[in-house]
Amino acid sequence: MSYVVFARKYRPKDFDEIVGQDHITATLKNAIKQDRVAHAYLFSGPRGVGKTTTARILAKALNCEKGPTSSPCNKCISCQEISSSISMDVIEIDGASNRGIDEIRQLRENVKFSPVHGRYKMYIIDEVHMLTQEAFNALLKTLEEPPRHVKFVFATTLAQKVIATVSSRCQRFDFRRVSISDMVSKLKEITKKESIKADEETLFLIAKQAEGSLRDAESILDQLNTFTSGAIKKEDIARILGAVGEELLEDFAQVVVERDTKNALKFIDRLISEGKDLTFLALKLVGHFRNLMVAKLCANPEELIDLPPGSVEKLIDQAKKLSQEEIFYISNIISNAHESMKRNTSVRTIFEMAVIKAAKRASLTSLGEILNKIQDIEKRIENKTVERETACPKRSGKDPINIPSKNETAVKEKTPPSPPIENRNEEAGEESIDDVEFSKIQELWPTLLRIVRTKKISIASYLLEGSPIAIEKGCLAIGFPENYSLHKETLEERTNKLIIEETLKEVFNRPVRIKFITQEARRKAPQGDYSSLSGEKKPIESKMPNEPLIESALEVFDGRIIRKPKR
Repeated sequence: MSYVVFARKYRPKDFDEIVGQDHITATLKNAIKQDRVAHAYLFSGPRGVGKTTTARILAKALNCEKGPTSSPCNKCISCQEISSSISMDVIEIDGASNRGIDEIRQLRENVKFSPVHGRYKMYIIDEVHMLTQEAFNALLKTLEEPPRHVKFVFATTLAQKVIATVSSRCQRFDFRRVSISDMVSKLKEITKKESIKADEETLFLIAKQAEGSLRDAESILDQLNTFTSGAIKKEDIARILGAVGEELLEDFAQVVVERDTKNALKFIDRLISEGKDLTFLALKLVGHFRNLMVAKLCANPEELIDLPPGSVEKLIDQAKKLSQEEIFYISNIISNAHESMKRNTSVRTIFEMAVIKAAKRASLTSLGEILNKIQDIEKRIENKTVERETACPKRSGKDPINIPSKNETAVKEKTPPSPPIENRNEEAGEESIDDVEFSKIQELWPTLLRIVRTKKISIASYLLEGSPIAIEKGCLAIGFPENYSLHKETLEERTNKLIIEETLKEVFNRPVRIKFITQEARRKAPQGDYSSLSGEKKPIESKMPNEPLIESALEVFDGRIIRKPKR
């Protein structure tokens, strides 16, 4: 007798043996008991979960000599013929190779004939979504009003491709992927009957490799049994199938977590030499980081992770070394690389670049932390009063600055500009910031910060670290601590500087030019000399002798000599 593979040898023979589809078997058994079997069923679901097997068992239940019964005997001629796929009353059709209208026309002619041995003639069309539009249309009338002795069962992995006019004439059952625990139980049963030695962890890895398909799991077990001659180890799975084990994923992910790019590249090279598929590895790596996220977020991750308890504990330990943002970031990089690898030939290069990028990730700040920092800056601007020194400030950039409350600010904003200085020359032209007392500038500085904040909050946050230090020739000098050069450079940008100067004009009712300096620049300048802040050269105090015309010009225009010509 020829060898029969495990997937066929241990195929379920009745509804009770079907694994993981209790919601379907219970409904069909009740339909048989209540004599409410529909004329057409649509079975949809992934491969290897029991769609065709369930259709055959339904055929046996309806045609059994002791039936119709929900528990076929599997001993009568009808049951045995159906189990052996030789029954003339059960016609199985491959939808992929019999997809045309001619085949459906032939089917329509054959349904008129009565069954040979059983009560019903059962048509099982596998991969029914492969039928053409014309074939579907030709089937509609027969499907809607079939002869009483005919039953249809359509099986498909892509139910969405079955046209609505067909699916609406059927009772639809959605088959689920078989859980790993159910597959492990079934594999244990097979290993016991076949005298195969395999521990539970090995069977778990086989079930995980099958990805919900019990038929695939049985085929893998059959292949491994042939290779090992009765004693299967978990190392054999990776060796024979080229599979990526959980330990390998943990080790590879650990290299990425530790930012070890050198060993990461060596790891990839070793995997390639072992014949591993990098595209498949990338897919599994995305799944591993998904498990890390579950371990990071859930109190009981074992409920959502299909791994042995020992592996779940390792995941939890590894997840502690990463933030949520890092896990999202790495997973996104590997996922994008996986998509690119499927479309390109330079698979190794794409994967290596992605792993290096993931390993060299910068420290990521969560959005919540960023928002908290912004709110902290807003509170500092809005709720505290600025304490300033009249001379160069001694405080560090991190000291809090007190800003008046909104009510105080509103009163100050309504305060009219300071009265003009009596000695000011009315004919000299537009009013200058030089006429405003420095103490007044310090007093209104919080108001300035508040108005700037309404225009652009980022400018206000940078300006908050500075303070007014001097006035010279219509130019207001704003000083920053030595290590705050970034603030200075940012505020010196044209758009930012214009916003501050416009706000100064609003507050003091006169044009104001500004200059930003650091503590270091101030220390280098001579004591009391800030003329360079306005872009002016240092004045020469001594007047040129014996030049009455120049002396008269200096007196009329209230000027100073800035350069003495060479004679």
